Amino acid sequence: MEEKINAVYVMVRRDELTAEDGCSYERPLALQERACLDFLKATVGEETNTRIQIYRRRADLLKDMDRHLVKRLVVESADRLGATPQEIEGILFELKMEQVELLTLQP
Repeated sequence: MEEKINAVYVMVRRDELTAEDGCSYERPLALQERACLDFLKATVGEETNTRIQIYRRRADLLKDMDRHLVKRLVVESADRLGATPQEIEGILFELKMEQVELLTLQP
């Protein structure tokens, strides 16, 4: 069985792009990724030697959760997990069922 990973999921909504970003999502995604990685390191410390996987596609994250590969998930906030409250609730339920620890930068 593969060792479980620390997953970092980043996403940016179109309305969050600034003039500085132009039409590119790269800068805000990179900033969010860095913030999540720093938060992970500060929160779990030395245990971060567990492999870290960055996800920019939710479908890929959910697929790895279904494969029981995810130990911990770091996101900017839980509202990043879905487009609707029902979708977010469903993913939070899956995290609980899979015993995936959820770490969020914002409450």
